[in-house]
Amino acid sequence: MGNSKKDNGTVYKRAKTWHIALAMMTGIGQMAFYVMMNGATYIGNSNFGILIAVTGMIITGSRLFDGITDPIIAYVIERFNSRFGKLRVGIMTGWAVMSCATLLMCNLGPKLGLTGVAGVLYFILCYMIYIIGYTFVSVAGNVNSNVLTNDPKQRPTISVWSTTYSYLSPMIISIVASAVILPKYGNIQGSGYFAEYNLVVIAISFVTLLLSCIGIAPYDVPENFEGIKTDSNKDNKPTFKDMVAIIKENKELQRFIIAATSDKLAQTIGSAAVVSTMLNGIMIGSMAISSILSAVAMLPAIVFAIIGSRIAGKKGSRAVMVGWTRNCIVLNILFAVFLLFTPTQLIGTVLTGNLSTGAILMAIAFILFTFSNNGMKMVVSVATNSFRLDVVDYELDRSGKYMPATVSATYSFIDKIVSSFGATIATLMIGIIGYTNTAPQQGDPLTWGVKIMTVILMIGFPIAGWICTLVAMKNSELTYEKMGEVQKSIADKKKAALS
Repeated sequence: MGNSKKDNGTVYKRAKTWHIALAMMTGIGQMAFYVMMNGATYIGNSNFGILIAVTGMIITGSRLFDGITDPIIAYVIERFNSRFGKLRVGIMTGWAVMSCATLLMCNLGPKLGLTGVAGVLYFILCYMIYIIGYTFVSVAGNVNSNVLTNDPKQRPTISVWSTTYSYLSPMIISIVASAVILPKYGNIQGSGYFAEYNLVVIAISFVTLLLSCIGIAPYDVPENFEGIKTDSNKDNKPTFKDMVAIIKENKELQRFIIAATSDKLAQTIGSAAVVSTMLNGIMIGSMAISSILSAVAMLPAIVFAIIGSRIAGKKGSRAVMVGWTRNCIVLNILFAVFLLFTPTQLIGTVLTGNLSTGAILMAIAFILFTFSNNGMKMVVSVATNSFRLDVVDYELDRSGKYMPATVSATYSFIDKIVSSFGATIATLMIGIIGYTNTAPQQGDPLTWGVKIMTVILMIGFPIAGWICTLVAMKNSELTYEKMGEVQKSIADKKKAALS
């Protein structure tokens, strides 16, 4: 199955690297569907004649349903067992449900000739089925991380694999869609395009999710999901009462949710399309720079993810979350000063042939700030993901219940609700500086209002989120040393229960 390692008297369960690499491929399978379904507004319009605005409202409204499915499916996965494991069944069930939903939406849908109310209802039903399948893969995939290893030195490396996949897969899938499939249909995102795109997505996701099942198979066994059995706790399967209790009583889970969701909301606001346009199109003067930096930024982000995992393995997830969150705040204050008080429009002129010393120095400074900012955020992200795994083990020691799916789903539910407000907040905020009837466009005048609002949305909100993280994590007990004690305590309790 993997191997074990003894450290400070505690025997840790370790996974083989190739097992981790395969198990984390659930992210690719999910991302394949996610990238395609980003075009759901076009699918609704081309296949069922639904207005773009109506489709947008349906998708926004579906986020509530999306959040509700998380705890329900977590409950199912927590209590389910079979000879084929629980995670593998959850992952492949999710794939089958998503595939059925998108086949109904993209391949069968156009042939039915449904329009008007019938088309809207059919689209909503397909979309809801898709959400159920996506949630199955998401919840089961997140539990993979918990059962692979409990070694604090190895756990953070899991995020490196998931991060690498999350960067690479959307880029590759988008290239295949836009450069290979779309030209066949006259570069029109219509019914024929989505029918073929969907078949490619189903095939890619099937292969990658099957590989993830192969990777997790040795660990997807009943003994890895057992709690600590006592005389009063013989069934050991979590109940809804247990799931509610963990939210009410586990202070570390509450701290994790505050830290993670505040960061996510802030990042969602900062990455809204209108903010990107104001930064790159108006302040820098070139949207092309944004596309170039996004493509090139992948390598530094992965390097920082590796650095973050190494540090978290030595110092613990909490220490890295706190330390690097402070680094993010300091760097972003400097970045804000740079954006507000330097001639940023010189940066965009480099692409049009201005190779003056000032323009080149400005461009270099902007690139360094951007890469450093992305890199530091990546370190915090790696540590945050690793901290979630610590919370699961802390709960096992605290209550005797092993509930990785519940912890994942609780965070996911709150995260989806909170982050759904991101784009709305950004849109409302730019209304303050006059963008009420029109959206920002490249070439708009660079006013102090644009400068200040861009910095508030892109930097101010994230700093507020990081401050929330520091406040939430201030009294957290889950240090590197504490997690060593927790693992030893779990092992001792399980041993005592068997004797």
